[in-house]
Amino acid sequence: MQQINLYQAQFQPQKVALTPERMLQTVLITLALFASLSFYQAHKNSSLQSEIIETQQAIPITTESSTVSSPLLKGELDSLQKQYTEKQTFLNYLTHHELGNQQGFSQTLSNLSQQRIENVWLTSFSLRDAGHSVTLDGQALESNQIPLYIDSLAQGSQFQGKQFSVFELQQPDDSGIYTFKLQTNENKGK
Repeated sequence: MQQINLYQAQFQPQKVALTPERMLQTVLITLALFASLSFYQAHKNSSLQSEIIETQQAIPITTESSTVSSPLLKGELDSLQKQYTEKQTFLNYLTHHELGNQQGFSQTLSNLSQQRIENVWLTSFSLRDAGHSVTLDGQALESNQIPLYIDSLAQGSQFQGKQFSVFELQQPDDSGIYTFKLQTNENKGK
């Protein structure tokens, strides 16, 4: 008669650390948390916006024209006036400042991907200052192909009007590959 020990580790059921059900629950809880935070922020923003509108519509009270006898009321009035000026300053900043590239960089990346010149390729690129400054690093097998690449870039809608202020070309070493760097600097006012 053969005896089998069913209490050995190899015969015990294996416990899975994170089951698919637990993963789904975790994802759903996380999504619900983010959604509730988003709704809370939206509600808070709308209430702040309505408060700013109400404050703008109210006639600002100046301390010179009013006679406030209570120091408590005077302190509250000063506090409200300070809040009003802070909110007005913030509102002016939001309405009069450019807050970056609002359209995104997908069109620029699409234009870069459409520029195909035989034996010329990009090794890296950088978009800075809300897309006003572009740096392109690349390589080519023949140096006479690089001006053709620059001309094809100028044909793209995202690069029209941009001028390359830096152009660096390094001659090949043993590999026979030319490396180049192009950089545009466009004024923000344009």
